[in-house]
Amino acid sequence: MLHCRRRLLRNTPLVPLLTLLAMCGALATSTPAWSRPAAAPVRAESRKALPGGIELVADRIEENTQEGRVILEGSVTLTWQGARIQADRLTVTARRWVEAEGHVLLVWLDNRIAGTRLTYDLEEDRGTIENAIGQVQSEFVFWAKRAEKIGADKVHLESATVTTCTQPVPYWSFSVSSANIRVDRYAHMLNVRLKTGNFPVLYLPYLIWPVKQDRAFGLLLPEIRTTRLRGRVISQELFIPIGRSADLTLLGRFYTEAGFGAGGTLRVIPNAQGRAELTGFYIRDELAGSTGVPDCPLDKPCGRYRATYRQTQNFRNGFRMVADINLVSDFSYFNDFERELNLVSSPTILARLEFSRNGRWTSLNVREMRREQLFSGGVALVQQTFPEIEWRGRSRRLGKTPLYLSFESSAASIQQRGRQQNAPIDADYLRGDFFPELSAPISPVPWLDITPRVSSRITHYTQQQRLFTDPDNRQQREVLDRGVTRTLFGAGLEIVGPKFFRIYDTPNSRFSKRYKHTFEPNLSYGFLETFERLEDLLIFDEVDRFNGSGASMAYGIRSRLFAKRPRSTAPSRGAGATPIILPGESPAPAEPGSDPDAAAGTPKGPAEGEPVEIATLELRQSRSFERDLSIADVDGDGMIQDDESTPYSPIQLFGRFNPSHALSLDVRSTYDILFDRVSDVAVSGMLRKQLARVRVSLVHREGLLAGTRDDTQVRLGTGLSLFRNKLQVNLEGSYDANPAEGQARIPDRRWRVTYATQCCTFLVEKLNRNFSALEPRRDIYFRIDLRGVGKLLDTSF
Repeated sequence: MLHCRRRLLRNTPLVPLLTLLAMCGALATSTPAWSRPAAAPVRAESRKALPGGIELVADRIEENTQEGRVILEGSVTLTWQGARIQADRLTVTARRWVEAEGHVLLVWLDNRIAGTRLTYDLEEDRGTIENAIGQVQSEFVFWAKRAEKIGADKVHLESATVTTCTQPVPYWSFSVSSANIRVDRYAHMLNVRLKTGNFPVLYLPYLIWPVKQDRAFGLLLPEIRTTRLRGRVISQELFIPIGRSADLTLLGRFYTEAGFGAGGTLRVIPNAQGRAELTGFYIRDELAGSTGVPDCPLDKPCGRYRATYRQTQNFRNGFRMVADINLVSDFSYFNDFERELNLVSSPTILARLEFSRNGRWTSLNVREMRREQLFSGGVALVQQTFPEIEWRGRSRRLGKTPLYLSFESSAASIQQRGRQQNAPIDADYLRGDFFPELSAPISPVPWLDITPRVSSRITHYTQQQRLFTDPDNRQQREVLDRGVTRTLFGAGLEIVGPKFFRIYDTPNSRFSKRYKHTFEPNLSYGFLETFERLEDLLIFDEVDRFNGSGASMAYGIRSRLFAKRPRSTAPSRGAGATPIILPGESPAPAEPGSDPDAAAGTPKGPAEGEPVEIATLELRQSRSFERDLSIADVDGDGMIQDDESTPYSPIQLFGRFNPSHALSLDVRSTYDILFDRVSDVAVSGMLRKQLARVRVSLVHREGLLAGTRDDTQVRLGTGLSLFRNKLQVNLEGSYDANPAEGQARIPDRRWRVTYATQCCTFLVEKLNRNFSALEPRRDIYFRIDLRGVGKLLDTSF
């Protein structure tokens, strides 16, 4: 009002001004008709014409006790036994019959039906609505010529359309001649026509559809696809819920050329801190022998299988269990029956069961592991531990002394079968390892850090090996039941500094108000004993490969750039709130940026920034005092000359640029000092925005030696998110700039388009693979998922 008067005083003459002020005052004191409150509704007072427990509210109520009739008009609401009827006009007759007209709405539990006319029997709890549109279980929508409610959990529809879409013209729907819906159970539908928009695409004479928010027992829609060698594939799944925390999916699959296979998936959630999944498939493959599967006869079916078991579980005593167990009949199984590239190209099958517990400065791990590796020629190596116990200690200060102790220790029972280092191996032995390290970090001045270290590693094996060449010039191995102990002493000194830095104030920068640039040279000298009997050791993992190289020195220069960025804080939880820990996650640590003064009630000022490292560049090189680190036949004459070896290693460069979570860039490169050329470069980067994302990597290796070729590999992954993330377009692929003979320049590529709406998802994928070691494979994959129905179509060809 004040604003109105001031504006008028500046821009209007006096007489019109007084007139307008009077009009403004009239507007301020009068109430428009549309904003006046309506007359209060009245309630029915007589109970003679109404059954017990019923309540009626309306603008106008007319009661005739002699005829046993109550007539209500205007915003009518009838409430009875948890149900509600609303209409423009409603009549209750003989304490039982209800007739309603105009904007009729029937609501009970999570269900509602609207229409033009309602007739209802209160005693039978049964009624009919004409020209109905309704919602069952808050997710399933229908409209019908007639809808009949029968009790609290049954609805009968005539000439109806059922869907889970909420669009005016639904993306998909079922048109039925009639349907009997049992709330929170199933809908039995006759003469079903599946429609996309207004166009019919499928007819079924009868369909049972689960109308429940929980999981439902039943057959899933079949999957049909085509394979190059094993013919057409028809798959059928049966879903079986087992209580609230488990379910089972049985699978039957028929290949027109390979035969019949069966499998299933069992999922269990034992409690809030764990979950487990068991998946398996078995097939009597008619084509296994003819396609070169090892140990399969040419003219008989061969049993082939794959089983996977995964489980995570957190225990109250602090232990965490992780199980990842994979079994497969042969390595060719992945290429014949799986689609994922990481499975098809994997040369390793791993089975692992691990229990771990982290303490304040130590951690305990108990694991059983089985690893099967495939080498060229179909030769496999099987290695397993049962079990291995590992105890580690992080660096910790010893009392008030300047010394810090860290250690690694383990005890394992190891078994190896197959071929290793081109020689057969059959070993079963025990191994114990203890590796303590003492350090004493000191900083005599702020710009200099000095850390001396001493260490000792003691490893004992109950068996050793002897390598020899037989008369046929074949490499052989003999495992001896004689123990061997490896003792290695090490000492080192690391110096970082002098450290130089400079601070740049940029008050006008939107990214950061202050930058800090540091320059840190570093030098380290180390000595580690060399074990002379290295060929006697049975190699299993990094513990066995740990060996000394005498005295060596490493030096380098590191430059880092820090930016002062706003401190990120997690949203505060309400008082007494408890965080939810999902399976596979660990309890969250204290919130970043939490202020202990806040708990004491100290008022907090404006949020300050914190330094974030956004760029790093480092150069380093090593020099050995015992052996040559760079050896190469530079001139290609087959002889190593004096000038073709040096105790200096190649020069390595490491770089990283990571200003935000949406952008990162990593660069690694090696400069060969013998050839005086860059020998390899690796670049990887990622850019992620709301509408697009790109991930690219490039690896280049120079063919420096005679007879070798340059190798350049590029891998690209990109995606677009359009129409508020409804449409996802993804492209992944690799490019070989210098392919070998018989290999393709583009060994694999994948296109994927996904369109997801409120009630359905469409996925189209095209996959091309052309690796020299595998058969060429080209698949087109198409899938449709409907909300409330599940997988409608899943096919490939």
